[in-house]
Amino acid sequence: MDKCINLSEFMQALFDDEKLAEQASEIGQAMLAARSLRLTDISVAMAGKSDAGYKRIQRFLKASDPREQLWRMFREDAEYVIGDPTEIERLQAWKTAYMGTLKDGKSKGLWALMLATPYRGRAIPCGVVTYSSKTIAVHQDSRNLNHFRAFAGLKDMLGDKPLVLDREFSYLELLLNLVAEQIHFVIRLNLGSQPPKFFDQEGQVVALTISPGETIIHNHVWYKGKVRVNVIST
Repeated sequence: MDKCINLSEFMQALFDDEKLAEQASEIGQAMLAARSLRLTDISVAMAGKSDAGYKRIQRFLKASDPREQLWRMFREDAEYVIGDPTEIERLQAWKTAYMGTLKDGKSKGLWALMLATPYRGRAIPCGVVTYSSKTIAVHQDSRNLNHFRAFAGLKDMLGDKPLVLDREFSYLELLLNLVAEQIHFVIRLNLGSQPPKFFDQEGQVVALTISPGETIIHNHVWYKGKVRVNVIST
């Protein structure tokens, strides 16, 4: 991938409709200029009056869902897919209906679960799911259900590629769901103050102890006695 990309040509590859591609190119250029994802900041960076730019953005969002176009950036030759949840703080968004409260219990914002494939030391996004404490309350779902929703959209493209996740995803319900969906996964364990127990084929607890510089592999052990996994300690 070239360091300098013609944004117009890039958007034409993502959007089948030429008019939508042109609108996406204009908005994309403004996003880069504004270095912000706030619609008001983007509209200021667009040509003409900011009010007119804001209306053009709104019309574009009503006519298309850019999240759907992200799937076209999935790299078939990638060895794995990365999932990474990120807190997005929006301190001034008190009137925005979908903004919730972040982990600190005070700040306004939302979560974005990004899916990406690695490329030359970087990651190219191919999917995104957003949620917040507010949307969870309104839709009566949960963080876990939003995770499942993100991975369900990826399932058909994954094939034998593993889904690589950090310790936020180290919980039983997700592992059970991934196994049921026949999705290969690599998850960094969340040991915390109460690390999960693993059991061998005889039902004995597997000790996750390791010496400095050592690598130990436990094949076919049972996570919390319910999900069969392989554990690598380094």
